[in-house]
Amino acid sequence: MRPAGRGDRGRWPPALVLPLVGAAVFVALATAVAVRHGAPLPGDTAVHAWGLGHRPAVAVALARGFTATGTGPWPYLIVVAAGVIAGRGAGGRLRAVVAALAVLFAGQLVRTGLMELFARARPNRADWASHASGYAFPSGHTTTSAVTAGLLCWALTRRTRPDLARTACAVAVCWAVTVGATRAYLGVHWASDVVGGWLLASAWLGLSWWALARWLPPESLGAGGPGRTGLRTAHARRTSPGPEDMNGTGRSPGPEDTKGTGRSPGPEDTKGTGRSSGPEDTNGTATPYGPEDTNGTATAHGSDHPAHPHRTRPAD
Repeated sequence: MRPAGRGDRGRWPPALVLPLVGAAVFVALATAVAVRHGAPLPGDTAVHAWGLGHRPAVAVALARGFTATGTGPWPYLIVVAAGVIAGRGAGGRLRAVVAALAVLFAGQLVRTGLMELFARARPNRADWASHASGYAFPSGHTTTSAVTAGLLCWALTRRTRPDLARTACAVAVCWAVTVGATRAYLGVHWASDVVGGWLLASAWLGLSWWALARWLPPESLGAGGPGRTGLRTAHARRTSPGPEDMNGTGRSPGPEDTKGTGRSPGPEDTKGTGRSSGPEDTNGTATPYGPEDTNGTATAHGSDHPAHPHRTRPAD
């Protein structure tokens, strides 16, 4: 890691940009809610009226089913699963589960404290199509489901293939958005309550991701997966020549090509000349000779005639 220099002083880490932006927008929205003493903001009444006028039985049933997954045991079960995915080995999984549950639980405490602080009233109870309790701003279901989806994406991007992680994260985000939208559709929240829940969750997730990266690095959760060190390991395996390509030529030299020339010298070509030197041609010449003709002449051993009549002529 490059040490911080003079140019880094006063510069915010890039990982903190998202929580800072989310927090700033949330503060602006919360200020507007406080200034109006909890009264509906522009657009809240129109969204509420649209939901009241579009409530077929099937849509209401589906909305109730989705909204039920944003509270109760479901978010905690999903977060536990995210911790199991993020860690490797018993110790790594335990640390990841504890860290993910701590992020969700702490986020719930922050959200509950803000709801008590602003004490915003919900819409008229006669308009509710689902059960609700407590104050309205920010929406509890919305915040909880968004934080849960963010933690699941954190785990998936660490340990699964990029294409699978993108698909799963898209599904998780759509689920969180749907849960938030159902709260306004069922009439138990103003639309600004839902937006406030999304902004609070984005700020909390950004801060949590930054903290987890500093205090819970990938190596502390076990061996790296495809999302982190596993990619580097796989790349090293692909680029290593290995025993099957020791000379880096893309093929195996093997015993049949100990010189990497593409052919086998073998015992019949111990000098790599493309022909046999053998015992009958120990000096690599083209003429055979025997033990009685060790000087490499053109006559064959044991014969009174020349070995090659066309090359020599009889003596006069």
